[in-house]
Amino acid sequence: MKKMMFLAALCLVLTGCGGEQTMETLADELAEPVMAQPREVGVRLPDNAVAPVLESDTEQVYFCEDYEIIIQTLSSGDLEETVQTLSGYEKEELTVLETLQDGVKRYDFVWACAGEEGDLLGRAVILDDGSYHYCMSALRPAEDTENTQIVWKDVFSSFTLV
Repeated sequence: MKKMMFLAALCLVLTGCGGEQTMETLADELAEPVMAQPREVGVRLPDNAVAPVLESDTEQVYFCEDYEIIIQTLSSGDLEETVQTLSGYEKEELTVLETLQDGVKRYDFVWACAGEEGDLLGRAVILDDGSYHYCMSALRPAEDTENTQIVWKDVFSSFTLV
């Protein structure tokens, strides 16, 4: 019994004699995540579209007879902000149709607004791949809506990521 007590006491004493354990911590600074490179978009523009009149890394503006088409690449994440940037309206004020196109989310919507020379009709599409919003929007006078829909149907249906 004395031997058992002696061994138990010896074990308790020796467990505290182990080597000092070193701990490493990570720095508090977080590296910014690396975003994927933006993809290219493909679109069949109307025959009367003028080559981009304004062009940057993230935006191209094309003029047609009495309207313009704008193609933009914006950072993904806040769909509400992108809809408001394109239309001037909050997402809740519009009917935004969400579908899936080639594995990415597609959002389509239209709006009307007053312009300096009369009412305007706008249409936009957003393709969301999780990293970027690829946007195409068009704005034109609202008088000739039938002609507009024929031209815009082909243009907007051809908008894809390549």
